[in-house]
Amino acid sequence: MQIRAATVADLASIASCADLAFASVIGHSDKRDAKLGEESLRSQILEGSIRLICDEAHVLGYISLWPSADQMFIDTLAVLPKHHRRGLGSRLLAFADSETSRLGLSSVNLFTKAMMVDNLEFYRRRGFRETGRCDDDGFCRVFYTKEISPKSVVTPSRRRSQAARRRARDCDRQPS
Repeated sequence: MQIRAATVADLASIASCADLAFASVIGHSDKRDAKLGEESLRSQILEGSIRLICDEAHVLGYISLWPSADQMFIDTLAVLPKHHRRGLGSRLLAFADSETSRLGLSSVNLFTKAMMVDNLEFYRRRGFRETGRCDDDGFCRVFYTKEISPKSVVTPSRRRSQAARRRARDCDRQPS
């Protein structure tokens, strides 16, 4: 298994992974939503924000992350369902921790939907602490943070995507 940067040639595999990983939560989406999702994924690939976990030539999962201020923001963590419970998600999170430390950032932050009950425990078991909840577009979002010991200090140059900024701004995060 290797973790590597995604390329535009990986777009179809990444989109398929996302569709399969989140199928039970989002149900069937229409073609317009799929197109918007692929455009977002393409932008994230071009920005260098997506890392894949692969077995030889096959994409098994991915993580989308970028630095913002003094933190690392994880937008998406997805693993193909047939590869769940094999430690791939944990390896991708460990990669995020390592990158956060390498860049001298203080924490890793993410959110998930409260209805994804397995995710809530998954993140807790990996050292994340719940920092708040809010209703966003009909879903209860649960926010998490994990403090990281930085190895060096580097000012991040990437910006959070508009969607991530909007979610953070629109949600009134109340401490748990």
